Amino acid sequence: MATQSSPVNVGVIGFGMSAQVFHAPLISATKGLKLAAFVNRSGKTPAISAKYADVKVYESHNQLFQDKGIDLVVITTPNTLHYSLAKEALEAGKHVVVEKPFTVTFEEGIELAKLARQHSLVLSVFHNRRWDGDFQTVQKLVRAQSSTLGRLVSFESRFDRFRNFSKNGWRELGTAEEGSGMLYDLCSHLLDQALVLFGEPQYLTAHVSNQRQLANAPADDQFLVHLDYESGLRCTLGASMLARITAPRFRLMGMNGTFVKYGLDVQEDQLKSGLTPLDSVYGHESESSWGDIDTQMNVDSTTFHIKGKVDSERGAYNKYYENVLAAIRGDAPLEVTADQAAWVIHGIQLAIQSSKTGQRLSWKK
Repeated sequence: MATQSSPVNVGVIGFGMSAQVFHAPLISATKGLKLAAFVNRSGKTPAISAKYADVKVYESHNQLFQDKGIDLVVITTPNTLHYSLAKEALEAGKHVVVEKPFTVTFEEGIELAKLARQHSLVLSVFHNRRWDGDFQTVQKLVRAQSSTLGRLVSFESRFDRFRNFSKNGWRELGTAEEGSGMLYDLCSHLLDQALVLFGEPQYLTAHVSNQRQLANAPADDQFLVHLDYESGLRCTLGASMLARITAPRFRLMGMNGTFVKYGLDVQEDQLKSGLTPLDSVYGHESESSWGDIDTQMNVDSTTFHIKGKVDSERGAYNKYYENVLAAIRGDAPLEVTADQAAWVIHGIQLAIQSSKTGQRLSWKK
């Protein structure tokens, strides 16, 4: 097992898009972490050998859990397996990172959080989009809202795309109750960001549907979730697969002004192209993609009308794994906790219930 000075050995379960694009490159770029093993049912494929020739490959998760040299297990399997694999890993004495969404139910997430505490192990969920450059920029605006946009009344956050056909993947099969569909896939990110910014709402109202009506893609492919706060703020979170012209990624409206940001964070595309956080251009967004602000600011009893671009912060998914490492070594508190991630699942389950019943639901359990 790892000591304070030795590297933390990481085993990744799965070698799909999430493992290949996000986890393996980010782990490899984090000083103090060592990518030591994959679990892949097909064994050491040419794709693994080409990039990770020195990394062990197991064909079952049991082999990984029995490896006493593995300190941290990263789970990148279909959602329905997250709970059982995380539980087994914790019981085997491993620290655990689970790909989002954490679990299918709130109760499963809370149980895993308790189990991790009982074993004094780190359990986190890969809510990497807390380190999107645009979200980091929005965070700064929200924290300084009294001097930037004024009291916020509306926050809108969307993940839109256009794909009027099915890729026949597991996310497009099954039901929302089984963890399939866009609500679990994308709303988990948007809910996590909203809770980071504003905390728990009073009420949730949602509409979840299958807009494309494809025979081979029965899972939900559209959602609209409203979070209402005591202050009067309404957060609107949404996504659609039929947005050929996309809505803003973020739109914030306050008593003094508005901020609008189009386009997605650059890091996913950069990682797909082979860039990593070790590259100087990583996480930097072009000026043409920066958000627009139009607001009235008061400085020393003088009013200014400000209109223009807001520089995007540098995106930094690498900070997620840097923090997990620091938490394992006892050097810093964990930033994305299992309890936080469980409450995201609570919000998703409420959205399913609200959409089915047409009711506005209280957030508190």
